[in-house]
Amino acid sequence: MKMKNYKKLTIPKDSAWERKSIWRKLPLWLKTFLTGCNNLIKWTPTIWKQRDWDDSFIFDILQKKIEFQRKELVLSNRHTRINIDNRDMTIVLNLIEKVRNEYYATEYLDYRETKFRFEDIEGRPQYKSLELDVVWEDDDTFLYKYPSTIRKVIKDKPGLNKSDLCFWVAQYNQEKAHNLLFKILKERMRWWWD
Repeated sequence: MKMKNYKKLTIPKDSAWERKSIWRKLPLWLKTFLTGCNNLIKWTPTIWKQRDWDDSFIFDILQKKIEFQRKELVLSNRHTRINIDNRDMTIVLNLIEKVRNEYYATEYLDYRETKFRFEDIEGRPQYKSLELDVVWEDDDTFLYKYPSTIRKVIKDKPGLNKSDLCFWVAQYNQEKAHNLLFKILKERMRWWWD
């Protein structure tokens, strides 16, 4: 599955306060009804695909909500922090993509090619074991990108071979991305309103 790469939205030069539209003249009850209908339409594809079995579906809901809210806030352009909010929400959307697709946890696999084969298990003919053969690897290039993470992993898990070090560096980076995502949400989400 190809990951989305979110870019900051373009902020309009005017604000919603300056725009003349029929929407502003509608009675509140009608605006509420039309907004509810619009929500049903725009959320239906996301809700239709929802399942209750893992965190990826929670991220789907969170991601969609932030997409919709970012678009609304930026297009309204009613406050002075909109550029900061646009940036923060874009960062969060990209982090959600990377966390839910386990981008960092599997990044080290981009630096190696592995062949898989199944071998018979002696004395158990109905079972097979999965064996991995590394055809080529460039672990040094991967590790070169993350010197501070290597120091942290080696401190916590001394004596790792290079292959295991790559795995644990990737796991550590994935955890850092997850923590950063929720740190930004904790610190900045309260500012995202219009």
